[in-house]
Order: sequence, then C-alpha cells, then structure tokens
Amino acid sequence: MSAKTRDPKKPVGSDPRFADSSIPLYYQLATLIRQKIVTSDYLAGDQLPPESKMVEDYGVSRMTVRQAMANLEEEGLIRRERGRGTFVTEQSPVISGDLELDRSIGDLISMGMSTSVELLELEEVTATEEEARDLKVPLGSPIIRCKRLRFYGDEPYCYIVNHVTPSIGRRIKEENWHRGSVLKFIEEELDVPLRLAKQRLRATLADAGLARWLQVRIGAPLLLVDYHIRTDEDRPVEMAELYYRSDIYSFTLHLRRSETDDDEVWSLKEHRFEH
Repeated sequence: MSAKTRDPKKPVGSDPRFADSSIPLYYQLATLIRQKIVTSDYLAGDQLPPESKMVEDYGVSRMTVRQAMANLEEEGLIRRERGRGTFVTEQSPVISGDLELDRSIGDLISMGMSTSVELLELEEVTATEEEARDLKVPLGSPIIRCKRLRFYGDEPYCYIVNHVTPSIGRRIKEENWHRGSVLKFIEEELDVPLRLAKQRLRATLADAGLARWLQVRIGAPLLLVDYHIRTDEDRPVEMAELYYRSDIYSFTLHLRRSETDDDEVWSLKEHRFEH
C-alpha cells in the first residue's frame, strides 16, 4: 500500500519563519531541538541531522546552527564527534502523569465528521520500536502509517499521523482516509468495537515541517494529543499523534468540586474540544 497526494516537503503556504523576531534565532532553534530531546523524539544515541540539513529546513545560517549546537552541548544534551556528527546524550527520565478521559473516542469521532481532511501520505511501512511496542506487533513487521492535514474552513489546524495494525489498516481503503472519521469507519464498517482509549495532551512547538503544513511560524505553540485505541479485549487498533494550532483549537475541562469533607478534591465533570 502506497499513496501520496502531495509531497510533504513542499509547503502549504509560504516558507515559515520563527515565532519571535526579537529573540535570537540560535536560541529559538536550540529550544526546538531541546524540546525534541526532552520529549524523546530524539533518543539517547540518536544522531541529529547534519548542519546542512538544518540550514535547509529552518532557513538559517550555518553560524546560527553552530551557536544552537554549542548551547545544547554546554547543557549536556548533545555531544559532537569530529568526523562522525552530533549525537544525543543519555538523559534523566522525565516524570509525567496520565489523565483519563471517559469521552475521548466519541470526541475524536465527532471531530472527524465535522471537518475536512487532506491525505498527504499513506504507506505500508516497517514498524519502529515504538510502533511495535504500542501496537503489539513484532519489531520490523508491516503496519499502515498515514499522514493527513485537517482543515477548519479553509485553515489547516491539525496535522495527524496515524499508525494502524495491518489486520485493520489493510481493510481501510484510500478513499476512507480522505473523508469523515476513520475511527467511525473502523467501528461501523469493519465491525471492530472501540472500547478503550488512552490519551495524553501536552504542549509542543512547531518545527520546520509542522510550521509549513499548519501555516504557522517555526517555534509557534502547538497542542499535541497522542492517543491509543483498543478493543474491549485490550487488542490494539490504532495509535496517533495530532498536532493542533493553538490559535484555532483549544481543550476545555469542566471540574466539579468534591462534596466530601476534602475541599481540595476536584473531579472531572466533562471536557470539550473547541475550535
């Protein structure tokens, strides 16, 4: 399976620029790369893109890249090896917490039905270590990976990367990725019961690629939602990462204060995704 409707290297609009012209470019570039390291987009031992690639991707000078790398090296996040390249060093583990949301699947389905989507890339690929672990397939086995851009009106507001198990992904036709909700198709047309979901929300920054697709500046704040969908038998169906523009999209929690003696306890009443 392989389908591409647009070269993802080509921008939707004009080339992106960094978010704040008053802050030195090397500092903003270092911030972007630092974030990729602390959020494990780059793992210990990973080699960073070469200097020439960063110059091309971010539209900055070699001097800017070198200054950014020098900052990260001083912080102990990377090491530079002459003749070999730049590598991520071992980091301390990040402590995080989970928020369980009981209406996540319904929200994701309804959102998919109310907005338009453009298919960017659809391929059967070899599962990475993370994909194999989360989808419970052998490392190196095939999975379906899809990249899409979701629009609200004429504005791109969400960049989506879906990872689907081959037993289900191969049954989803290309046309189904273009319209409506894929989760709705999986549940209603393929008769796969979607019962369990784990969802995580966190802040992130737009790198050069995301900035081009979402028509924002490099370093602009984004909301990253990643989720895992399973059947009622705890069988993995799909995992995905959704990058939202924070100027178009928001997430609201409504809390209810506990009626017990403990006034410090607040419970989730409802939550809502809003454009």
